[in-house]
Amino acid sequence: MKVLYLADRLSVRGGADLHFRQIIEWAQEMGWRVSLAVGRVDPGVRVPEGVGLIRVRGLAASTATGSRLESLGPLIESADVIHAQNIMNPEALRRIVSTGKAVVTVQDHRVFCPGMGKTLPDGTRCNIPFENADCSVCLVDEAYRQQVVTLTKERLKAIGDATLIVLSNYMAEELAAVGLGHAVVIPPWVGVGPLRGKSGNSFVLAGRLVRHKGVLDGWRAWTEAGCPLPLKVLGEGTLTEDLVGADSLGWVDHRRCVAEISRARALLFPSFWQEPFGMLGIEALAQGTPVIAAPSGGMADWVDVGCIRVEPGDIPAFSDAISHLAEDPEAAFALGEAGRVMVGERFCRRVLAPRLEAVYETRWSRKKGN
Repeated sequence: MKVLYLADRLSVRGGADLHFRQIIEWAQEMGWRVSLAVGRVDPGVRVPEGVGLIRVRGLAASTATGSRLESLGPLIESADVIHAQNIMNPEALRRIVSTGKAVVTVQDHRVFCPGMGKTLPDGTRCNIPFENADCSVCLVDEAYRQQVVTLTKERLKAIGDATLIVLSNYMAEELAAVGLGHAVVIPPWVGVGPLRGKSGNSFVLAGRLVRHKGVLDGWRAWTEAGCPLPLKVLGEGTLTEDLVGADSLGWVDHRRCVAEISRARALLFPSFWQEPFGMLGIEALAQGTPVIAAPSGGMADWVDVGCIRVEPGDIPAFSDAISHLAEDPEAAFALGEAGRVMVGERFCRRVLAPRLEAVYETRWSRKKGN
């Protein structure tokens, strides 16, 4: 089988980028012929060994344009299966899906929500299907709203005939609400760490330091808890300067991030927007680190084990959870170990990769049958 992977970028900045790389490396191990086309490559990012890289700059565009897509035609024609991830250019999506060989991973709200990821300005979930929403609450400027709504409709229409993969049941429900009820749920897989000897000695807040990630809620809860364990902040964003008293480490690579989380008493996950999945939480649990979570969106698929759940925006409850784990390291250890076992059972490659293989085989067989 010849598999062509397409993405807007090759990066290691986020969980979805890292999972994309895992999939490519897995496909190589399966013995398939693998090629990769991306719109751009982040500085310093290494292409997986043995994978040919083709730059198709139009794949990085977020609007409908055929500019710089000229080299896409021969690539998609020669592939048996085409797996696209995070492509937001509707014209590129149309060309890819029209081959009848396309698998599209929908990991971004931008194919069915013109606003802030199905999250209203007050932080609550938007439950109005896209086709019935006027979106004026989130997008006040009428001209801009019309532009983004039109673009979102083009993306949605473009992916309709593809085999769709989503990372969570939440994302599958959102696609079903806009008429695409055939998405297959395949979460990202993670490697499970060894049994920890003891509970960690810090709290960690990680990811993009922006408002909708609930960063200030997590910091306020740690501040109000008044516990002696430090708060380590891993990430960059507009709120960095507001986290007074925290140990801000800036952006760190994935290896360092996992190492810091594995040494933590707990990961703070206060996000209030609708997370497509929340991979960072799974990575913490995989290391035996419990998560204090304000579950939203796709987080519901994993927040049942190894986590303390609080309502989004409930800073007192978040603070109490921090105090509890700070004062009782044995409870934190037991909670984290339960999460580690759960990840090994539900979110490991052994369980999830065969599902992806089945999707590829079905798409390939369907195309051959035509």
